Amino acid sequence: MRSPLILAITGLALAVPCLNTQAATILHGSDTVDIDFVDIGNLNNIGDTANTVNGSNPGSVAYKYSIGKYEITADQWNTVRSADVNIGNVGTWSGSQPTASATWYEAAKFANWLTSGDALIGAYNFSDATTFTGVDRTSALNTYGTIYVLPTDDEWYKAAYFKNDGSGYTLYATGDSTPTAGSDTNYNSFSTSPWDVGTGTVENNGTYDMGGNVAEWTESAYDGTLDSLSENRTMRSGAWNVNVNGVKSSNRSSTNPVTTDNKNGFRIASITSIAVPEPSSAGLLAIGALSCLVRRKRRY
Repeated sequence: MRSPLILAITGLALAVPCLNTQAATILHGSDTVDIDFVDIGNLNNIGDTANTVNGSNPGSVAYKYSIGKYEITADQWNTVRSADVNIGNVGTWSGSQPTASATWYEAAKFANWLTSGDALIGAYNFSDATTFTGVDRTSALNTYGTIYVLPTDDEWYKAAYFKNDGSGYTLYATGDSTPTAGSDTNYNSFSTSPWDVGTGTVENNGTYDMGGNVAEWTESAYDGTLDSLSENRTMRSGAWNVNVNGVKSSNRSSTNPVTTDNKNGFRIASITSIAVPEPSSAGLLAIGALSCLVRRKRRY
């Protein structure tokens, strides 16, 4: 078993109203990945009554967490893929464009590598390179102190649509006004490929491209309970070719976890302490709070 990661605080950020951006330098051996995160607060917020998912209103999350400011880029994907042969997929697009074509399992392995330096060890359990056995955030947190995961459907939804000031939800991640294609968001076939991450308009919680650009894997089963490890997962956002309905908060799609598609990407969430079980995934899922940090370095 690998040793828990050491967390070093090298700076603090003050912002009002706490739109905290954290630049995490994740180091395993000689391989380094930098990922910008934003904190998602407003604990115990209510779900969005405008939408219903599996019998409840989406977006209610009782704990603090952080989520990627941007989608994972092709450069970031290639760094991790080169470091760990078990990732496999060469991905699609290049540079600062979001990576795409990863299966759900490969995206989970990417998150594991960020956590442990090993694609098969982390919150997502693999008995070998091809066999996924479940999700256990609690055990991973107990081992590593900080874990990187695919956001659950509720975590993703809250980060996209719940206002940072806690006043409620918006129809689009950029606010209630219809986003302008090619200016605010990459959708409505403005282009024939994703643009570089961070190109559009900043969203409710400091993120970019939670509408359009590429669709994004979440951790959650589409039916709300991951009781079959091969069942369809929830995807959010919609890619560059969707119409206006594809970038609304109501847009949610069901995708087989082995699917590879150059319109499918993902972003990463960061969790640092155990809180309450999250029922939408298999195994014990634990979640928790983050402080407002600027740069964190993790190394063995």
